[in-house]
Amino acid sequence: MAGLSSLQKWSLARLATMKITMTGAIGRIGKVTTQLLVDRGHEVVAVDIADGPVPAGIKLHVGDLTDLDFADKVVAGSDAVIHMAGIPSPRDERQYNVYKNNVNSTFAIFSAAANAKCRVVAYASSCSAYGQAWSDEWSSPLYAPMTEPHPLMCTESYSLCKEANEQAALMWSKRSDTTFVGFRFPYTNNMDELEDFAIKFNHHDAELAKTAAKIGWAYLDARDAAAALELTVRSDLKGAQVFNLMAPDTMAIETTDKLLAKYHPTTELRGDFSGYQSIFSSDHWLEVMGYKPQHLFDREKIRNAK
Repeated sequence: MAGLSSLQKWSLARLATMKITMTGAIGRIGKVTTQLLVDRGHEVVAVDIADGPVPAGIKLHVGDLTDLDFADKVVAGSDAVIHMAGIPSPRDERQYNVYKNNVNSTFAIFSAAANAKCRVVAYASSCSAYGQAWSDEWSSPLYAPMTEPHPLMCTESYSLCKEANEQAALMWSKRSDTTFVGFRFPYTNNMDELEDFAIKFNHHDAELAKTAAKIGWAYLDARDAAAALELTVRSDLKGAQVFNLMAPDTMAIETTDKLLAKYHPTTELRGDFSGYQSIFSSDHWLEVMGYKPQHLFDREKIRNAK
């Protein structure tokens, strides 16, 4: 199968089912991914800091991943790790707890995976790494579409922890044969929640419209995140990789060029935004892996909602 892409190899010769440690198993992305892994016949070690429902036939391991012994325990014997655990926003005013939890737990998981000689770790980075989403002062992208090399301009703990985790992945890839693949996901949820958010900021809530602008109006259905994660742990990727992955369009009913002119007038436009194009580029992911998000907005539904 020389010359074939990772996706083609995966499609032509599916790997045997795997043992996969799934952290954040009851979270927004984690619960959808856990179910998909079970449906596809994988042996799943589900992990979370809180108790909650998991698919029938698997056990939820409840514990703190900042404890290296616990991380070693839940990763031991696994072929791969999908790491979605973490605090999803900079909630604490002192900017301490989010950073401490998200960096220490991720470093422990990376260490455990390398120690256990796992083949691959797929982990959650975030579009927030670029720095706009949670900044106190208004901040705009330097250019759009935003590609992975765009500077990371963090001013708070959540974006900083994502940058630190990406650097940790690079370090561990040099110290082991384990592959580390980070996903800069946008706001990711089930379609009902995504549509509810879109209706509110497009029609009813001016402050929420500013929030939508700060996250670049980007979205991803959790089913597409799960599919990409499962594809990644089956792939032949090597080293440390980071990908943007989001829907190709926005959650907005206004065209992207007009939104950028209103909210991000200093951003250099390096493409056509006369339609509803995302301001983030997923081209690197598409070139390497080929999977396109399948679950997109019905824009007319959002436009006509009251």
